[in-house]
Amino acid sequence: MAADNGAASLDMIQLDIRLQVMTAVTLAVGLWQVLMGVLRLGYLAVFLSDHLVKGFTCAAAFHVFTSQVKLVFGIRGLQERYGPLKLVYFYIDLFRRMGDTHIPTLVVSLISITLLYLTRVFINGNPRVMKIIRVPFPMELMVIIFGTLASYELDLESEWGVKTVKHIPTGLPAPVLPPFSVIPEILARTFSIAIVASAVLISLAKIFATKHNYKIDANQELIALGASNIIGSFFLCIAVTGGLARSTVQESAGGSTQVVSLVSAVIVLIVLVALGQFLQPLPMACLGSIIMVALINMMKGALDVQKMWKVSLIDASIFMVTLLATVLLDVDYGLVIGVLYSLLVFAFRMQYGRVAVLGKVRGTSTEIKPLEDPMVDEVPGIKIFRLHGPLYSGNAESFFAKIRKAILSYEKVVSSYLSPVPEPETTEIEEITGTEAPQPSSESSQTEITMVRTKAEPQHIKPLRAIVIDCSAISFIDIVGTEKLLRLVKECSKRGIRVVFTACSDSVRDILYLSGVAAVLPEGNFISSVSDAIEEL
Repeated sequence: MAADNGAASLDMIQLDIRLQVMTAVTLAVGLWQVLMGVLRLGYLAVFLSDHLVKGFTCAAAFHVFTSQVKLVFGIRGLQERYGPLKLVYFYIDLFRRMGDTHIPTLVVSLISITLLYLTRVFINGNPRVMKIIRVPFPMELMVIIFGTLASYELDLESEWGVKTVKHIPTGLPAPVLPPFSVIPEILARTFSIAIVASAVLISLAKIFATKHNYKIDANQELIALGASNIIGSFFLCIAVTGGLARSTVQESAGGSTQVVSLVSAVIVLIVLVALGQFLQPLPMACLGSIIMVALINMMKGALDVQKMWKVSLIDASIFMVTLLATVLLDVDYGLVIGVLYSLLVFAFRMQYGRVAVLGKVRGTSTEIKPLEDPMVDEVPGIKIFRLHGPLYSGNAESFFAKIRKAILSYEKVVSSYLSPVPEPETTEIEEITGTEAPQPSSESSQTEITMVRTKAEPQHIKPLRAIVIDCSAISFIDIVGTEKLLRLVKECSKRGIRVVFTACSDSVRDILYLSGVAAVLPEGNFISSVSDAIEEL
């Protein structure tokens, strides 16, 4: 007897230690989140792109959906799986144990799912019906009420073996101070928990904000989440974040504002304080069915990849990488991989920003478009470039490499037409290029002529006299970018080629003046538009 009492006492001590560590972790996570909100680090949420968020929440919905499957089928004793590939292992175990399906539980689940789905499709999802009833029909509440009554009257747990909610502790725990002495030891390790919890919350907030057309303040969300964890740590609460299942159920029931969250919190408080005993007969299958039906639309988001694929292959890849990583590995792994891949794509796009070569639309004098358009002709003697994005150390080298390549290609085309060009013009070109004009064979010359004639007739070929850089899409230029520009201007000046900047914003113009680029340019090399530059040149 003494040994049993000693073992029980030891278990209580271990439980108390675990609770203390848990509350300390909750407090530390809350402090991190409040600190991030106060430091205005919510702007980092911009790296949670819409495609990443959709892929992550869609995959997280699969995880939550899977967690309810065993409740719906009533299969007991399934091994709990953790870590990478846990969903794969779970479904392997599930299919092996399909013969152990509890039929009464499955019947309860099928009735609940049918009622919930039909209500969603034919009542709450029907505009004609909604015009009449105005408010979404609360079938989730009906399933809980009638499921509890049916379970109580038919004694589903004792007579049929249906698993129910059973005992719900009433009341709130007394507030207890977390062990502050433990916090320094766990502070660094709780930072990752705070990051993942914050990312999950902001992802959910962005999903519902997009759906219901309202704005969110990421800093405010961080402070609110941190405050919840700090206060909860005094009541033996584990660290919290946005609940995918609960938020989805609440939204599917028609709630879309903070008022419904307040009402929901009050109802939960009432249940904890006074009504918990009345929900003890509620079958767990009813709760699982409510969550699964609520997540169907979110899981259907996986089908959006086809639409994304048609619009942008890169954005679709962000969605798929995040979704597959989250489904196959786990929620935390998937989020980290999705963010890292998104940053990699962002860096790639910044480094290899699109450079468009522009020309004049045939039959117009002012309309400028990329040369990919068959109705656009290159302006003779002028090469026009537009960089979409900032000009900085990551893409400056590739941008100017494309300009140099274009200059050499243009001069090569010009040299292929030197033979029919009058002598004075030929001499001028030789002075600019610094090389003797080659005399190509008739075969190679014909090849070059065929290539050029797709854009201009041979008689319109003129020596390159100007490079126009359209700055309308350049947001900023860093020091490396200005150094490359300065080098380009000097190189072109030696070749007798004028460099002109058009449509510069005030900030870009200031950078060009402060860096000394403008000082090496002749007067009039800053022009308001590309069309004006063509007219002047």
